[in-house]
Amino acid sequence: MSHRPYAQALRGLACALMAWQVWLVWHTSTYDAASVRWSCDTEGCATDQFAGMAPIVGIASAVLLGFLSSRYLQRATAGAVVAFSALAAAVGWRDALSAGRVGRATVTDFHIVLPISRLPVADWLTILWTAAAAGLVAASWGAVVSVRRTAVLRRISRRYTTAEATLQGWRTVSRSRGEAVVVFEDHTGVRHEVPAVVDRIALDRPVLAVYDATRPGDPDRTRVAVPRKRLLRIS
Repeated sequence: MSHRPYAQALRGLACALMAWQVWLVWHTSTYDAASVRWSCDTEGCATDQFAGMAPIVGIASAVLLGFLSSRYLQRATAGAVVAFSALAAAVGWRDALSAGRVGRATVTDFHIVLPISRLPVADWLTILWTAAAAGLVAASWGAVVSVRRTAVLRRISRRYTTAEATLQGWRTVSRSRGEAVVVFEDHTGVRHEVPAVVDRIALDRPVLAVYDATRPGDPDRTRVAVPRKRLLRIS
């Protein structure tokens, strides 16, 4: 096995293990929330039960999961991690209800970063399901943006071919997009200069031309793919 597939396999395994940890910690934070006993004084409140500190551990774990999975999820990362964490916490409340540990009217604390006002379990579920839905919407939007920028659907199609390209000229169309000429050589070595609308972020990164192998000079069938990594610039 070459180094790159081996590294990808390890990264994928790390993502899976961290996702399991995120789920377990957030699930525990709500499943055992009603049993946590806090000792409070003039300096604050503390507990030696894991469920009381689980949300803080969950936040740290979710951040690390986002870092590990950003290579695969790209702009959908933040929304996906928020939705996943909120879902795990909501399922924890649901399982606690099923086990008879709490009732929907049970009023309890749920410490995320700081103690939050005591609310009924039903309200916590509403908040968490709302957070999960909002995260899913954000993840969907991020996925659409990433798919458009990387032209991944065209790149996996047998109909289209990719080639390293450069951008020449720039005319602003909107705050985030502009028109440029994409210069590339097709698979036969013929040079093409094709006008295209690209994201402004493409100016700071290497780009690929994704073109129809049968009509490489057709602007309607040519897209610019923006890889994830930025160019390393040497002054």
